[in-house]
Amino acid sequence: MLTEPTTVAALPGPRGLPLLGNLPAFARGGTPHKALYRWRERYGPTYRMRLPGTTAVVTSEPAVVEAVFRERPGVFRRGRFVSDLIDELGGYGLFSAEGDDWRRLRRIGTRGLTGASLRASFGTVAASAARLRDRWRAAADTGERVDVLDDLTRYTLEVVTGVTMGHDLGAGGDGGLHRHLTLVFAALRRRLNSPLPYWRFVRLPADRRVDAAVAEARRVILERYGEARRRMAEGGTPGDFLTALARADLDGDDPLSASDVVGSVLTMIVAGQESTAAATAWAVHYLATHPDVQARVRAEAAEVLGPDGTPGDASALTRLRLAGAVVDEALRLRPPSPFVIMEPLADTTVGGLRVGKGTPIFVLQAYGSATDADRYPEPGEFRPDRQLGHATPGQQPYLPFGSGPRVCPGRNLALMEATLLVAMVCQAFTMEPDTSAGPVGERETFALFPTNLAVRLSAA
Repeated sequence: MLTEPTTVAALPGPRGLPLLGNLPAFARGGTPHKALYRWRERYGPTYRMRLPGTTAVVTSEPAVVEAVFRERPGVFRRGRFVSDLIDELGGYGLFSAEGDDWRRLRRIGTRGLTGASLRASFGTVAASAARLRDRWRAAADTGERVDVLDDLTRYTLEVVTGVTMGHDLGAGGDGGLHRHLTLVFAALRRRLNSPLPYWRFVRLPADRRVDAAVAEARRVILERYGEARRRMAEGGTPGDFLTALARADLDGDDPLSASDVVGSVLTMIVAGQESTAAATAWAVHYLATHPDVQARVRAEAAEVLGPDGTPGDASALTRLRLAGAVVDEALRLRPPSPFVIMEPLADTTVGGLRVGKGTPIFVLQAYGSATDADRYPEPGEFRPDRQLGHATPGQQPYLPFGSGPRVCPGRNLALMEATLLVAMVCQAFTMEPDTSAGPVGERETFALFPTNLAVRLSAA
């Protein structure tokens, strides 16, 4: 704990290389959070890290973490590096907007994320989960290896485009939207891992393909928005994120530009698809490696979902308690965002640390999930039952969806997608891990993904 004001330069931290600083050690293995955690154990809850051209602060100090989240967007903003990448791909929206513009977009966007809107979206989620379950039935019949992450990426993309645009990717005839969005996601991951932003100076063929994909996605979104405006003008009731935007636009309180619409939808798709696919994939991984828990989830799902394995309505989610606990425990062990990068808008003092304008602050928002043995005895073990009781207060931060005014607005949708999928596949199958391509690992880009994650299925 910082007991008196200090400067970033006075903080302890790892020694670095000339010019590159600590970047090689930070990026090694594609798991930067592991380096941040190791250094935290050595240098304490707040330390400094040298990166090319700047010195960053890394913190898990509860008072600092709380202040940074609480004082957004007035004092702190998201680090420009990630925000700029999303903006360049046409996704300027709630994720990257700041200040008054964020307040405006948040006011509009939350109209499509109310409890009533989520209940209305339940049918979209259930239909996509059933479609994935049916594809996996074919794999169970043939005994083929299932690439879990590929299929869950498709599932969450189907859900998020359905919820945001009323656009059913899984019904066929999507005009190539799935392919275009997949190119956008691939570009985001590639650029996040690039040491230099070469695309701002030289457009390679891959970058030109991404430009074309963004343009086509923009065309489809605006076409769907035009349809949404017509339905709302005729007295329709909002049923998805896009129609909620159209209703707000027509009301005249929050007029929207074409860029507002495209950016808001792409933000929802990018932020909602990547992290939810990762979280659900990790839940499947832990179930496959814990057959006893899998059997208990199967029994719960059979009772709640009935013999056909399909929920009647959103109220079923409240009774899938163990399935929800599995998702929560997977989030604890493998949080999709182990850290976020912030920066102050002006020179400021936070938690006794004087920080200059624009200084990157790496906030270890999920550090407590990995280390707080008081709250989570044997924290490295998968024990979903611990999620069914009352949480023990802890000192170290565990905020998988952030906190404060800019807490993740899509968290309830993400939990709905993951919980329902877990219950439906457990009821239908027995899952066993397949490590023929090597052990399951992890790699962090926009989210913390499993690598080499595959299962083999048999009918339950």
